[in-house]
Amino acid sequence: MDMLEVIRRGQGELLYGAEDGVLVRDIPSGAYMLSAADEDMGERLISLIPRGLKNGLYVAHQDFLKDSLCRRFGCSVINSCVQAVYTRKTPWEEAAAYDIRPLDLSWLESVYEQYHTVHDRAYLEERISAGMMYGVFLEGRLAGFAGIHAEGSMGMLEVAEEFRRRGIGEALEKHLINRMLERGWVPFCQVFTDNEASVRLQEKLKLRIGREKVYWIS
Repeated sequence: MDMLEVIRRGQGELLYGAEDGVLVRDIPSGAYMLSAADEDMGERLISLIPRGLKNGLYVAHQDFLKDSLCRRFGCSVINSCVQAVYTRKTPWEEAAAYDIRPLDLSWLESVYEQYHTVHDRAYLEERISAGMMYGVFLEGRLAGFAGIHAEGSMGMLEVAEEFRRRGIGEALEKHLINRMLERGWVPFCQVFTDNEASVRLQEKLKLRIGREKVYWIS
């Protein structure tokens, strides 16, 4: 779904496409996304990616692509994820009790201090500036936030510790799903395989969990 949405939203450059393999470059994030039927095709796709990229980002849809990408591009970080997709067309009814609104740059430092997965202030600034970050406000405070990544997936969900177990994460993801449906997008996300709580949330919100893993490599 991640590769399909990149192409469908008009933000992807198709570098190779056939039944046995696909290579797409997501223009906003610069990530190279690839899926191959076998190792030989995987090597062919990898050979099409320019060498010498600084801070390269790659998304592999088969296990056998991981080592080849790391060897060729000197990558050292591999994040293993499962992909979850909201296939329904029906938006969620959102609880009026939650004050959810787009964040502006006045909240950048708060988001940067609280979010523990993306350690890149410039990236978070770009997402906020693009209007793709939303916050829940309780008692006049930023209780949690979530957003839409540059390549189109839902993520960056974080709830302040003192506000957890109040359904805030669920409310934020419902809000993201509805905003994406309004744009005609298919809502999807990629969850670290060891994040059992997030996987349970996706199941609760009727997202379909893919059987295969997706690997983010950098």
